[in-house]
Amino acid sequence: MIKELVRNKIGIIYLDRADKINALNLDMIYEIYDILEKWKDDGRIRAVLFDSLADKGFCAGGDLKEVYEDYLTNDKEDDKDKFFRTEFELDKYIERYKKPVISHWFGITMGGGIGLTINSDIIITDETTNWAMPETRLGFVPDVGVCKEISKLPQALGQYLALTGSSLGASDLIKYDLADFYIKSSKYEDIINKLFTLSDEYEGDKLIDEFRKILENNENKENTSKIEDDLGKIEEYFSLDSYRVIYEKLKANTSDEFARKTLANQNERFPFMLSLQFEKYFLCKDLTYAETIDLDYEILKYSVELGSMEEGIRVTMIDKEDSAKWPIKSIDEVDMGKVKDLLGIDKTYEERLSN
Repeated sequence: MIKELVRNKIGIIYLDRADKINALNLDMIYEIYDILEKWKDDGRIRAVLFDSLADKGFCAGGDLKEVYEDYLTNDKEDDKDKFFRTEFELDKYIERYKKPVISHWFGITMGGGIGLTINSDIIITDETTNWAMPETRLGFVPDVGVCKEISKLPQALGQYLALTGSSLGASDLIKYDLADFYIKSSKYEDIINKLFTLSDEYEGDKLIDEFRKILENNENKENTSKIEDDLGKIEEYFSLDSYRVIYEKLKANTSDEFARKTLANQNERFPFMLSLQFEKYFLCKDLTYAETIDLDYEILKYSVELGSMEEGIRVTMIDKEDSAKWPIKSIDEVDMGKVKDLLGIDKTYEERLSN
């Protein structure tokens, strides 16, 4: 499921689970860690490249079907959080890794695959990329520390992406500083071969600087935006002061096609986690990456205890039903006191604005 290769002093970690679009399981996480640990003090390795051997994309996220079967519904497993705890420790390890890391995002790039590589020194993307954090559909919130990056986006866009799980294309990723270089997929192999040539001569920051020059000379300017046409509507509906106000405005404007479709999207999701994610966007602006991912872990543990993760995965991936039986059925039932407790905040965003 993981293939390692060393070429011209570049250590390559290929995700190689094509039938699952490289959905990460615990064995893959352990193997990635072991490879990185082996390479960290190896003078023959000057940089690490994360790539994929799956045609459909870089990574579909965590293997949540396996999490459902091996942990959430397995009565013999007491440690229900083991997968996420281990995954998050790997993500933090990569963020601290002393050697340069380069990553290749293409095709399906979601969830845990984003978290694995979000702290790379260089992220390369191409016209095939379909980037998303769809966790609110699964009974929890965007995790793996990615909310730290989402919190840097303009308010309406950050809220929209996190609350709806909507996708971005390569030109969006560049525009909003979520990736570094957008190239044509047809040029990728040639560009990476130049990295292998550079690594014979350079290392560390100098290697990254020289490789950046190659990438700058091959940037693709084609528009692959998945949101450009909706930016006005996104601003209209998602720049508001509370999740309840967003929801009520969508509900009041169903003659607007964007509002109607977005309301249907939100009605599929767990109201408690939507309310929490709205507040989390603002909180993560003031957190470090490590603090963000530690908060993600606490929220995930709560979603496991509450049963919302189990139900979200069941309805989406196991039974593939149209609607979930959430522990809380409507926005009116959301306990904002519990939201505040989980996030460690005294006031909601709306309450802070009113003072």
